[in-house]
Amino acid sequence: MIEIRIPKEIKNYREKLFFGLTLRQCLCAGIALLVCVPLYIFGRNFIPQEIVSWLVILIAAPLMLAGFFKYNDMFFEQFAVEFFYHYFSPQKRIYSYEPVFMELRKAYLAEELKAEIEQKENKSAYKRFIKKFRKAR
Repeated sequence: MIEIRIPKEIKNYREKLFFGLTLRQCLCAGIALLVCVPLYIFGRNFIPQEIVSWLVILIAAPLMLAGFFKYNDMFFEQFAVEFFYHYFSPQKRIYSYEPVFMELRKAYLAEELKAEIEQKENKSAYKRFIKKFRKAR
């Protein structure tokens, strides 16, 4: 019987091209091969073989890391930018706390203020009425 693997989460699905590698992984491996194979072949004529092999490893590792690295749904270059921003840029942390009930309190205070203003206006209107009434007598 033929089995088809279906991932539990659809966003985790990646189409495989060669040897179970995604396009991104194939490209990074290809770039690493294009850079490191000529470096090794032509470099050992000018530099000792041990140093050339370490250079190849040091160059190929980040290139391969870029293809295979994934952290919190971020690829290597996205993660590198966020890492650099987090650790090497000045952080501005503004503390602000306003409880949920503050909106209710503000609305209540606005109603109270409105009622107080209306009450003062009514009192002043009543006083004006009394003054006019006393003058008229």
